[in-house]
Amino acid sequence: MPPAYPHPQPRRIAAAHPSPALLALFALLALPRLATAWGNTMDPVFVFYPRNFCRGDQIALEVWDRDEQRWAKHPRHPVIPVDSCQLEDAGVLLNEIRWRCLERGQSDWDEGWSVGVRVFESSVMQRCDVARTGSGFGETEIHVSTPKPGETIADADGKVEIEGSVWIGGLAGAEYDVVIAIDTSNAQTDGDAAAADSAPGDPLSAQVRAARRFVDSIRDRLGEVRIGIVSFPGPDVSRSASTGKPEELSAKRELPLTGDAAAIERALKRVADRGRAGPMSFSDGFALAVDELYRPPSWPGAARPGARRIVMLSADGRGGYPFGQGAQADRDFRERNVDRARSAALRGVALHLFALGGISEQPPAFIDEMLANTASSFTRVPSPDLETFFAERVSMPYLEKISIHNAGVDREIGRLSFTPDGRFAASVPLAPGENHLTVRARISDGDERESLLVVEFDASAYQDHLLALEAARIRRARSKHLVLEVEE
Repeated sequence: MPPAYPHPQPRRIAAAHPSPALLALFALLALPRLATAWGNTMDPVFVFYPRNFCRGDQIALEVWDRDEQRWAKHPRHPVIPVDSCQLEDAGVLLNEIRWRCLERGQSDWDEGWSVGVRVFESSVMQRCDVARTGSGFGETEIHVSTPKPGETIADADGKVEIEGSVWIGGLAGAEYDVVIAIDTSNAQTDGDAAAADSAPGDPLSAQVRAARRFVDSIRDRLGEVRIGIVSFPGPDVSRSASTGKPEELSAKRELPLTGDAAAIERALKRVADRGRAGPMSFSDGFALAVDELYRPPSWPGAARPGARRIVMLSADGRGGYPFGQGAQADRDFRERNVDRARSAALRGVALHLFALGGISEQPPAFIDEMLANTASSFTRVPSPDLETFFAERVSMPYLEKISIHNAGVDREIGRLSFTPDGRFAASVPLAPGENHLTVRARISDGDERESLLVVEFDASAYQDHLLALEAARIRRARSKHLVLEVEE
């Protein structure tokens, strides 16, 4: 009998297999919480499943069904290839997920299981290729929750109710919480100040202008996309993204996450009117921006559990800090920001850095370390380009259209309604017998996906329903009387 929830005890793997401690599964990247098929919420981690001592090419997975109090096949991937990366729920890795190596010819799902997954957060991120797009990882997926493949439908109306969700880059829906970090420090240049001031464009004005254009570009999505603003320098007390301890930061919370366009504009105007003040405090601005995405739920403007989290951080790129060789030579500065960037990535934050001005096309080596194997990017914006919309580099794809086509009746149900978290529902007419339903999704970045669902329609109930309707119609017709009145 399986152990009872909530504290199932690990069972050792069969003697023919190695100790479970030898099969370490590695977390690549922690993401925001989201709804899943095997629980109300999920705190997902990207997990690497190595071959190690598996003699076959596959690993079987089961999760503990809390409602049924039994082990059940993993709802998303009951069998996976070895040396692959999969999204898993961090909340079940220790005692509510079990695995075993699948050898050729094995079919028994009740023996040889090991409960629990060991998770590591270092040195393994290179094992999975994560795109630097900010959209998460993995491809677009269409998940149909009801009906099940091959299910027989006996609906009297001749229709099937289809429910499901669309996952973009490994996450459901297209909610985004974005923090814009604005550098308001005094100019610090590698050359003399007069030469810097004579360069075209002002970095502070460019940042405010770019932020406004960014908000304009997603104005129709505000609410689904929320914006928060921090500036640096500026005194504020935050909880460090790397140490988790309260510390004084030279950065300021200008605006909590919101979908209110007017509030965003007021905050940007306030930053622009205040102007430059104080020395560069890039590290503090970075730390505060990340912390804004992980405030407790009771805080005003706390990030939503299922939203993708993005930091857009711009800074003057003409000086030694933060994008010059002076920063590269400063070991404390370099290591502090690399550690914070890795911590942010492990917490699911996509970081987009913009160096404003400067002549070097390549960032210092530590910037590459900060962004390595994460959903992040670095953009050098030369002084002549400060007037351009440089924030367009940030990608926030969303579901544009979803449709369902039934080949049996040659009919498409197009432009179905769907929610910001990616859920959709539709009532689709069926033909007697086997029906091939194709669910198609189109994403704003041009990606298109489809998923085939085959169901059987038992038309007997539908035909009885039609016969009953016809009989009722005949009875109504016979009960009618034609009354003639003769005029005198």
